[in-house]
Amino acid sequence: MMLRSIVRLALVGGAVGIVLGCADPKSEPGADRETRSTARMITWSDDKPAISIDCDNPGGCRTRALAMCKGGNYTVLNMDNMPSSGDVRSVRGPATVVVRCN
Repeated sequence: MMLRSIVRLALVGGAVGIVLGCADPKSEPGADRETRSTARMITWSDDKPAISIDCDNPGGCRTRALAMCKGGNYTVLNMDNMPSSGDVRSVRGPATVVVRCN
């Protein structure tokens, strides 16, 4: 009887872990483990709000920008350490992007 309870608890815990591991990227400011990024609201040089996203890899910045701008429409105001077309695909390290949702 005790063994069944332990096995059942382990199965439920595993299922919860899988669900949390497959969660969508966070759509509000703060840290997000899935995209390995941190987003914060800032005021851009034109005195309008924008979102600054720091991420461990450029793909995480894009995914987080899409999540923060529900609907996926955004304008890039600034980017650092982000690859663009024609760039050599090499490990660049952490990246930063500033976006504004449209």
